[in-house]
Amino acid sequence: MTGQAQDVNTCQSIAERILTAAQNHTSDGIDELLAPNFHFTNIKQPLAAKVLKQIIAQMPVMTSWELSGTKQDSTGLTLRYIITRPDSTTTKATILFSVDNLMIEADLLQADISTRHATPTAKVQSEVSMVRVPIHRHGGLPIVTVTIDGQPCNMFFDTGAPGVILNSKYFDHNIDGQVMGSGGRGAVGTGSVSGMHHVKSMDMSGVTLSETDIMTSDLSNLESVGVAVHGILGQSYYKDFDVLFDIKASEIVLLSPDTTHQWLLNEGCRCQTVKGVKKGHLLTFDCQVSGVPVVLAFDSGAESNLLANDWPQLHPSTVKGIKKDHLIGYGDGRASILRGKTNLTLGGRTFKKLRTVFSDVSHLQESKGIDGLFGCEVLAKQKVLISYKRQELLLID
Repeated sequence: MTGQAQDVNTCQSIAERILTAAQNHTSDGIDELLAPNFHFTNIKQPLAAKVLKQIIAQMPVMTSWELSGTKQDSTGLTLRYIITRPDSTTTKATILFSVDNLMIEADLLQADISTRHATPTAKVQSEVSMVRVPIHRHGGLPIVTVTIDGQPCNMFFDTGAPGVILNSKYFDHNIDGQVMGSGGRGAVGTGSVSGMHHVKSMDMSGVTLSETDIMTSDLSNLESVGVAVHGILGQSYYKDFDVLFDIKASEIVLLSPDTTHQWLLNEGCRCQTVKGVKKGHLLTFDCQVSGVPVVLAFDSGAESNLLANDWPQLHPSTVKGIKKDHLIGYGDGRASILRGKTNLTLGGRTFKKLRTVFSDVSHLQESKGIDGLFGCEVLAKQKVLISYKRQELLLID
């Protein structure tokens, strides 16, 4: 007999927290739920916790889950779940708990992910309070130069991506073991993680990390912009900073959140604050498209604004100049879409004749209640600062 009995309700509550974290792509508070002997097959702590967090950050979209069974034996209490995706397909998740009601194992996507000797992308730790990062644009998208192991690399500065991904075209799987499975879903489709690459040093204008393993994926589709694309610089790299986009000055300014206000005063900036809500790793805002209320997420990797593919039929008067086109992005290649121009109101300011594409956004609508994206079209017209810490956007004059 054990000195402390397992409690199904407690374990189920913890499992729900894990699944909610996976749905929102955020691993905040996960460590306190893990048993000291938490592991993935033969991967033990502390690497096992890092692998779990990376899988959570890259999980495919899930709309709901349902407890399908429980089993208690000498190994612990096992909870089994059926996970439903936006296309109504299902997969299974299994979570094993210790006698102390802490998680020992978690297999969140049995059909899609296998893990072997992997370590995740490290978060940047920097004491820099202000950094100016030069950018150049290709296809309207901001590209920054990041030095990886002494070599300059082109990286998309993409706030719509939760983490850092390297292009497997240029980076070998140079460590033992890898993570295989979904690399997240883009506007076109779902990308796949092909392996892991060990990086000794990574530097973006003084913001650095070292000795870390980063996921690799085939990003060949993104090279349609006409330059080599070595990777995607997602939010985990700079989420501790406020990020100011100044496209006309061809730079991004990273600011320590506690210094932002004074820096803007010193620069003589006039600002209008728009409060947002963080959903997963995305920061969302109440907007209007020609008077129609929508919830849009900010994504600097969105070359054009994005709305649902049925928007032109539901709101024909809000779209001008509709034509057929194709969309290329992180995912399964090209997708046929409609393109037009819309007027977007954000924080009381109206941005007219913005290029807008209409595609499948069900993965945003069903899991997060997001109607679409805005990004480079607004950045081209307006200096914008994003604060993930304060969950707000500043329109800067």
